[in-house]
Amino acid sequence: MPSSNSASEQTAWLEIFLLWFAGISAAMQFAKFSVSYNELLTYYQAGPTLTGAAISVVGTIGLIFGVTAGLIAGKIGYRKVLIGALILGASLSFVQSLLPTFEIVMATRVLEGFSQLGVVVAAPTMIAKLSAARHRSITMGLWGTFFGVAFALTGLFGKSLINHFELSGLYFTHGLLMGGMAIALIALLDKNEQRYHSGSVASNEPYFKKLGKIYRTPQTLLPGLVFVFYTCTLVSLLTYIPNFIESDSLRATMQVILPLLSTAGTFIAGTLSQYAMRPQQVAQVAYAGLACGALVLFSNLSSAMAFCLVVGQMVLFAGLIPGAALAMIPRLARNSDEQANGYGLIAQLGNLGATVGPPSFATLITAYGLNGLIGLVWFICAMGSVFAFMAARIER
Repeated sequence: MPSSNSASEQTAWLEIFLLWFAGISAAMQFAKFSVSYNELLTYYQAGPTLTGAAISVVGTIGLIFGVTAGLIAGKIGYRKVLIGALILGASLSFVQSLLPTFEIVMATRVLEGFSQLGVVVAAPTMIAKLSAARHRSITMGLWGTFFGVAFALTGLFGKSLINHFELSGLYFTHGLLMGGMAIALIALLDKNEQRYHSGSVASNEPYFKKLGKIYRTPQTLLPGLVFVFYTCTLVSLLTYIPNFIESDSLRATMQVILPLLSTAGTFIAGTLSQYAMRPQQVAQVAYAGLACGALVLFSNLSSAMAFCLVVGQMVLFAGLIPGAALAMIPRLARNSDEQANGYGLIAQLGNLGATVGPPSFATLITAYGLNGLIGLVWFICAMGSVFAFMAARIER
């Protein structure tokens, strides 16, 4: 491992957990509109297409500006970007709680994309720097659970907030959460920005030359390529697999269990990466396990319970992938700027996968049924394994 990646001998657990909670609050920018979709549809009467766009538009910012955010955060300072992003997110939630016109809501959602991107680029870079080497894969595995935890918490409490305080209450509560995280981090994070940098020399290269260099640098590109095939797959599995379960009660149960299995897999990946094997190997095991589960599905299981068990195994192995990909970045990156660029590229490619994956799976399922889903899973596993192998080859 490069010496520039060496962290302090002590892990700043309090700060790391606060940064993780900051990530959860940022992911709730997606989850709060997902859990309130039906109420938004009723209140604004904007139709399913535009209301659905209000959910996904946050992610398009990461798709367009993911790498750019890494460059900007390294220049401005990760602490400043993180706190600014949280304050922006809190302010926008407060605006949404006023239930303005749908056009204003859409504008706030676009701006929330910048808030969310600022958090997911700055926070993991800071977590990596605040972690001792012996804990870094664990803390990155913890970070990788933030999205699933956000959806689980919002699903658990969101409907209750809507029932008691309507849409305004849900969005106002989210604003309080993000604002509270900003205040806590202002008070507790070290104000010395150099603590979150690796002392890399500032570059005066033109912007587009820097951008091209990021895509040509294996240390930043390969973790993102491992990650993109995960986002292609998991969202689609969670969306389409339950439709193949005939029992209504079993289907509803699996819709709760599958996201939790994915989150568990992500944290397990961090532990495995720290104590058992390199994160590149964890990714290879994950893709192999996912492919094997798809092979079992290909045998046309007759029992609904057996089908659910195999699907649960597939989602668990799929959940290992983001934990492995995130753990790769501080392991491969030679300085904090490369780390931030790696997280920015993961944000960009992750949004690309989430955009391309569902329609691709839907097309093949429509044409070939379950076999179409299985075939695409095999292709994705083959590609993900290749890039994980390449990432293993470049580590010094």
